[in-house]
Amino acid sequence: SAADMGDLIKGESLSTVYYYGYDGARYTFPNEKTFMTWFEDFDSVQEISDDDLADISLAGNVVYRPGARWIKIESNPKTYLVATDGSIHWIEDEDTAVAYAGDDWADNIDDVPDVFFVDFSDGASMASAAAFDGMLYMSDDAYYVAVDGESRMLSEDGRSANRYMDSSFLDGGDIDTS
Repeated sequence: SAADMGDLIKGESLSTVYYYGYDGARYTFPNEKTFMTWFEDFDSVQEISDDDLADISLAGNVVYRPGARWIKIESNPKTYLVATDGSIHWIEDEDTAVAYAGDDWADNIDDVPDVFFVDFSDGASMASAAAFDGMLYMSDDAYYVAVDGESRMLSEDGRSANRYMDSSFLDGGDIDTS
């Protein structure tokens, strides 16, 4: 194929954008909101022939990037955070949401069409603002990611290399990172 694993690709006749995974399969971005949790724009999407695209097996949907964006569906009033394993965790109350993201916590929520909600698995609910795997957060003007039970500081270069957008970092003052 004309693309390399790790590329963003699309065919000649359809506008659907795919991630060409390192497993040799392609993954669909189900909508623009999901795409924008991973990339800031469509500039790096490569067009390949429809035949080359058909030669790459379709493996599933890309889910929301773990970290700061939260999701909900229209048929359920609950708000969920997304962890690195694709699990979602219900944020049980407004106090917990405020602890994670401050008074403007509702700005972190995106509606996900019901049909894509099945791409996620259920995780434990969050009754307090505990760190979770993949969580992006700010503390004392420094940027961190929670990975395997540890907080790792991210430099500006590290954020750029990993395509972390500053707007994705939670800035609530009461996140339990212990």
